[in-house]
Amino acid sequence: MDLTTPVSGITQIPIPVPLPVHYTNCYVVEAGDSKIIVDAGMDTPDARLAWQSAIQSLDLHHSPIQYIFVTHLHPDHIGLAQWLSERVEAPVAMMDQEAEFSLRYIGHESSPEELAVMRDFYQQHGVPTETVEHWTVLDKIFREAIVLPKEFIRMTDGQQTLWDNQAFVFIEQGGHTPHQGLLYLPDRKVLFTGDQVLGRITPNVSLWPTGDPNPLANYLNSLRKLQSLNDSIGLPAHEAIVPSVHQRLTELIIHHQHRNDKLLGFLEVQGPLSAFALTRLLFTRPLDDYQLRFAIGETLAHLELLRSQNLVLTQPQRELVVYVRTPK
Repeated sequence: MDLTTPVSGITQIPIPVPLPVHYTNCYVVEAGDSKIIVDAGMDTPDARLAWQSAIQSLDLHHSPIQYIFVTHLHPDHIGLAQWLSERVEAPVAMMDQEAEFSLRYIGHESSPEELAVMRDFYQQHGVPTETVEHWTVLDKIFREAIVLPKEFIRMTDGQQTLWDNQAFVFIEQGGHTPHQGLLYLPDRKVLFTGDQVLGRITPNVSLWPTGDPNPLANYLNSLRKLQSLNDSIGLPAHEAIVPSVHQRLTELIIHHQHRNDKLLGFLEVQGPLSAFALTRLLFTRPLDDYQLRFAIGETLAHLELLRSQNLVLTQPQRELVVYVRTPK
């Protein structure tokens, strides 16, 4: 167990996940005489072993823990929350609307009507039928892989708590999930960024069949909200720490503008094109079905942002929806 201390009073715990990122960075934060845990990791045997080692090394059995704060609903963050809650005898906290969304999305199996909406959505954007059917299976596996906590402490955007005369501020962010929660420690100049701000890679921001109608706009607006904070060290959920959150925010905004420009360029030269065809142009490396779903989701998020800015239009083409450049 490679425990590190990126900032005084904060311990980083790498919890293994069977994903390309390899680990979810979970954190134990000193809060006066008590502690806060940030994120729990995915529920796998290796992850449980890692937490058992960390609990023993940090003596978490005998430390009062205010709560386990889960940044968002994805299984590599919330998956072990209930299990960990029982081990360290601490409640689970989450942003109020993210908790509510988790209960609605994960707490029930998709109805035939919901599955029909999903199939129609992707097929009109050009995704092959067999790929969509595989995604319905993956979606079921995703839901079944998560055991939600029995109850949540609900946090709200801007909520502030003082421990040992230090401020702990909860900040809601959209885009990656509808209401991801970040924890800001202004006195220490530290921001726990979850998946919202990562140091090397960019978080997935996708348009889903029944989700946020303009998730990329929501994501970029959320980043601009973070720009209003004092610059901080970012402690992300994956990979290396972010030395300057402000610098990384600028890089992320520029990255998405470049993606927009690429899509506009494709449509200028090759349009009209379906979202699926544009995904294949935008993502040139080989993608399995799991990765392809996130890739087309990202492409659609960019296209919806461009459509809302009146830079692209949609047109029916037989049974498909295709995109074209808005006439100049």
